[in-house]
Parts: sequence; structure tokens; C-alpha cells
Amino acid sequence: MISSLWKKLKEVVFKDVGRESESNDLSVLLRCMSLVQILILLFMAVVMAYLNEIFLCMSCVFLIGFLSSVLILTYEDRTVAGMYIFIIANHLFIAVSSLLTAWKHFYTPMVLICIMLFFFNVRVSMKVKVYYAIAEAAFVIGLLVAEYLRPANPAMSMVPEAVLISCNVLCCIGCVSFEAYSYSLKYTKNEEKIMQYNKKLEDMVSRDALTGLWNRRAMNEHLSLLENNYRKHQKTFSVAIMDIDFFKKVNDTYGHGMGDFVLKSLSAILKDYMEERGSVARWGGEEFLLTFEGGKFENAVKEMDRLRDRISLHEFAFKDVKLHLTVTGGIEDYAMVDSVDAVITKADERLYKGKTGGRNRVVSVD
Repeated sequence: MISSLWKKLKEVVFKDVGRESESNDLSVLLRCMSLVQILILLFMAVVMAYLNEIFLCMSCVFLIGFLSSVLILTYEDRTVAGMYIFIIANHLFIAVSSLLTAWKHFYTPMVLICIMLFFFNVRVSMKVKVYYAIAEAAFVIGLLVAEYLRPANPAMSMVPEAVLISCNVLCCIGCVSFEAYSYSLKYTKNEEKIMQYNKKLEDMVSRDALTGLWNRRAMNEHLSLLENNYRKHQKTFSVAIMDIDFFKKVNDTYGHGMGDFVLKSLSAILKDYMEERGSVARWGGEEFLLTFEGGKFENAVKEMDRLRDRISLHEFAFKDVKLHLTVTGGIEDYAMVDSVDAVITKADERLYKGKTGGRNRVVSVD
């Protein structure tokens, strides 16, 4: 029963605004803060009435009425108007209560809460926000001056004074907590958006548009990292270059649609096969560069030959065309040349040797 009521309350409080021009975040924040104040003010009004502090009781009732109108406005898509009423009502309460009771009863911290609320509104320019903060400083200083200039008021008894201060403290802490939570959510959302946007940009500059594999730029960065790891920690790796045999014939015979399909399908095979063995990139055209990381060169050669065999058995079916293709590769161990450019050159030379030697093979020796 309680959980059901709590769920319904959350649905009501966090209900989206009807118009896109309204700020849903600001509406929810206003509702939460208004509800906190209303609950605390209701308790304060009852206690003050019981203690015969009629003025404070009526002040609480006055503020509850204004805060209720704030709640209504947030559901009528008039959030900004609700924000201004919230700020004005709290300032009236602060001014009257401070002047007729005492400064020490913890009214003025609500000014800081109103400043944070005003700054939360994205529809107000920063220049206006700065002016508002200056006006708030003038307001607080004015209250402080009035505190010293006005005649001394009769001291309140200990019980109503303790209740008043406690309720004001709870009200301020509750409102600040909701504001901090809202700012935190907004900051987190913005951070996530920036991270997603940066990742999207990174993918755009590091991924091949057709195949989704790394492009030459990204692979060059990865090779530099592998080179550094080898020099610092002796982590071995091998580099292979693979080329699709007679790929031009595929394009000329079946069209570029079939050619693109072959490249994408082959890329999926390479990505799946290399997932726990190393990395793969589209090096250019129908060429792919692969890195076998952390093992012996002999094992890398065997892995490369298994991959070649798997590709030769795969059927590339596109529309009404079915093809079996082969690939040729050249591979070299980085430790044998000790240079990224040199290992790529050597792998490329062995690829050429495989092409001229009959294709559908992996060449690992000169």
C-alpha cells in the first residue's frame, strides 16, 4: 500500500511538462522544493497555532498558499511564472519574518536557494542572472541593516524559537538537497552527451565507413602502442597484410554492390576471428592489416593460415549471386625488424610474393 502510494506520488511529481518550450527539469525541481516547504510549513503552522504564535502561524499559511499556486502553475506549463512566484513569496516571508522576529532564526539561507533556482533556469541570460545575484546581495544587506536599526522586539520563548529555527533549517536543507540533486543530474546528462558525442567523433575519424573496421589512421596509432609495449615490456606481435584475390573481377562482373557486400562480409569474419587474437583494419581498397599480439610468430602464421582457410570455405551470397573467394597474405614478426614501417614493408613484400606465386596462401618467409 505504502509503496503503491509512493510510486503514484513520484509519477505525479516527475510528470513531464506538456509543451516542448517548457523546462521539465525546472518544473520537477520547483515541485519538489515546494512540497518540502509546504510539508514543513504545515507542521510549523500547527505548532505555532498551538503555542499561540498567531503571526508566525498566519505567515506560514500565507506562504503555503503561494507555494500551492506554484505547484499548479508547473502542471499548467507555466513553469517560469511559478519560479518567480516561488522566489517572490519566499522573499516576502524572509523579509517580514526577519524584521518581526529576528535575523538569527535562519531565514536568509533561503536567499541562496532562490539564487541557485534562478541560475538553474536556462531561459534566462547569464547577464540577468548576475544582476539578480547582485540584487539578492543588496536584499540581504538591507535586512541586516534593518536588523540593527529597528527597535528591539520582545524575545520569543525557547520552545517556539527552537521549533522555528529547526523548521527553517530542515526547509533549507531539503531544498538545497533537491537543487544539488538536480544540478548533479543535469551535469551527468551533459557529461554523458559529451562522452557519446566524443565517441561518435572518434568512431568517425577512426572507423572505415563501409566495413566498420579501424581505418589506416587508427591502426597506425595501435601499431605505435604495440611498438612501445614491445620496447618497454617485450610484448611480441606480428603484422600481416591480407588481400582479396581477383577482387577487381568481382566488381567488374557483378557490380560494386556485390563488391561492397564482399568487403563488409569479409570484415565481419575478420573482426570475429581476431577478437581475442589481435586487431584488424581496412588498410586500403581490398587490403586488410592484421596484428597478432602476445604470441609466438609460428603461432601467428598458423592462425593466419586458418583464417585464410575459413574465408575460402565461406559462401558470399548476395541477391542471386553466390561466390567463393580466396585471400593471400604476407606476415612478419616485429622482433625480426624492430620497426613498424619495416614490419609493414616486409609483410607487404611477402603478400606480393604470395600473389605472384599462385595466390590463396600465407607467406611467412622470404
